[in-house]
Amino acid sequence: MVDDQSPSGESGISGLIETIKQRPGLYGGVAAVVLVAIVAIVILAMGGGDEDPAAEVAPPPTTTGAGAAPTVTIPDDDTTSDNAPVAGIDDGASSAPPVTRNPLTGVTLDAASSDRVVAVKVDNSTEAGPPIGIQDAELIIETPVEGGLTRLTAMFFENEPQVVGPVRSVRPVDADLMAPWKPFLVSTGGQSFVNRELVAAGVELLEEGTEGVFFQQIERRQPYHLVATIPLVVSEAGEGAPPVEVLPFGDTPLGGSTAASVQIPFSGVAEVEWRYESGDDTYVRRVNGDDYQIFPQYDADLTGFATDTVIVMMAAQRSAGYTDPAGADVPTFDVIGFGDLMVFHGGEVMTGQWLRSAQSDGWVFLDDTGAQFTVPAGKVWLEIVPRFVDVAIQ
Repeated sequence: MVDDQSPSGESGISGLIETIKQRPGLYGGVAAVVLVAIVAIVILAMGGGDEDPAAEVAPPPTTTGAGAAPTVTIPDDDTTSDNAPVAGIDDGASSAPPVTRNPLTGVTLDAASSDRVVAVKVDNSTEAGPPIGIQDAELIIETPVEGGLTRLTAMFFENEPQVVGPVRSVRPVDADLMAPWKPFLVSTGGQSFVNRELVAAGVELLEEGTEGVFFQQIERRQPYHLVATIPLVVSEAGEGAPPVEVLPFGDTPLGGSTAASVQIPFSGVAEVEWRYESGDDTYVRRVNGDDYQIFPQYDADLTGFATDTVIVMMAAQRSAGYTDPAGADVPTFDVIGFGDLMVFHGGEVMTGQWLRSAQSDGWVFLDDTGAQFTVPAGKVWLEIVPRFVDVAIQ
């Protein structure tokens, strides 16, 4: 199997598409041609020690039971007017053209919108959970981090849950993942070189310590004690709709093979399964053999999690060049270039390849014959999976 690498030169994605169309089976006989056409690997900057230990090996929290809703205070609506501007963020109106489809789901909007996508980094470890407010996310991206764990990026465009969390730090792959959406990204911070990469990619950052009531504390021990107050974050984010179509949404059925479930064994502590529920026409998430539990709102009872579409992008994993305080290597992933792809929707799976020529571009999806296909509109959970993980479809 060839390495996932980035195409360069004037042909870019279009040239790579033509190559694959002419010779189906990207990882078969066309490998040599693709390697000639692709001459640059996107390399992230290297940095020092991780400021946010994500190995998550501390004992479980003792202040809040897993089945009890956390305690938060939702500020009055007029609190927004008292918020100081976010440091380093321009409060002026954006000139971005409006969009007519939700850029996270592909659903047609009631009216054109120039709103900015809001993204929140959410801890996904057992010690941090259960997550809060992510059921209202229109798109969630899950990426592996150190210690065999994964971290979530919950993204919002139309929906505004009261709070989302627990909020945690950014990782090196986030600049490449977030760049096409150019979101207003909420986190507790991160390595300085990671923040620089995000800003250079057009992502605006809102971090812990910013003036204003954007973060609140819940009854969980540090560092799992912060949630983001989404209505205030959305008000601060302002306008700035994504300038490109990031995921290839369309109005045609997926038309793949029947698939009842998919298993993604990220690690011994993070084995993910998605099961198709025909009655609801959704995929239900399970982790380590149990139903995945979340608080859909700050004052709600625990519930499961379901989504309309699951996208699995296989990507080359490599070291980000530093370790966390526990000595675990921090990974990053090549999400520019090409790789194997699985899209699950409506009880079907379409397999093929994903393509992406530059950080500012969206993804192109090809089926196994080399023809482009689109994803039906709906809520999406996007899995970034290392190429060495043995994904099983049933």
